[in-house]
Amino acid sequence: MKKKKVVKRKIKWKVLLKIFFLLFLVGLIFYYLFNLKTKHIVIIGNNYVSDNEIITTIGFKDYPYLFRVSNKDIKEKLNNLAMLTSVDINKSIFGTLTITVQEAKPLFLNRNNNKLVLNNFKEIDSTDINGVPTLINYVPDTLYHRLIENLSQIDQNVINLISEIEYQPWKNNDVMIDETRFFLRMTDGNSVYINLINISKLNNYIEIFASLEGKKGILYLDSSSDKISFSLYN
Repeated sequence: MKKKKVVKRKIKWKVLLKIFFLLFLVGLIFYYLFNLKTKHIVIIGNNYVSDNEIITTIGFKDYPYLFRVSNKDIKEKLNNLAMLTSVDINKSIFGTLTITVQEAKPLFLNRNNNKLVLNNFKEIDSTDINGVPTLINYVPDTLYHRLIENLSQIDQNVINLISEIEYQPWKNNDVMIDETRFFLRMTDGNSVYINLINISKLNNYIEIFASLEGKKGILYLDSSSDKISFSLYN
């Protein structure tokens, strides 16, 4: 009978040491990250929502352990802030939490309900934002939605020049000529008639104002004509 050949397997100590070292390194990194406290908070893109409000909302006022709070949890908490339309979270191994946000555009204060109206159609209680006009009267629901949608396309610098927005449909006796017309009182002393069809003309307001050379009166931007009509105050 032939003798069975016994093969002795040698333990590859070098391989085991490498595996052990790798596991030790992974464990060390995990331990470091798990016990890493937040050292810095950087917030980018916010103009209306304060850093303090964002930090308080996500529960980071006491600078907790950075990686024990998931990015998903932070985003969900920030989604409760109506002014924010998007949020991006980034964490560094040095303890820095970076929050990049995009904010909704404030359009006007609705005097009827004392709400600040945003370009994402949300209305919030905050009324401490300066530089937005006040809608002083009721607007029918269908036109109200269009007003928000169309004002969203207007340059913020122009919106900040509007003091009051008044819904003034154009009627001749009992005949409705233009139900989408609005009257704007500007902070520079001028007034503007505009309608929703031609509201994009407001984006040229700063240029038009410069051409008036200090004259005060009423601008008629509610016409489809390219010609600008202007009448001095009496």
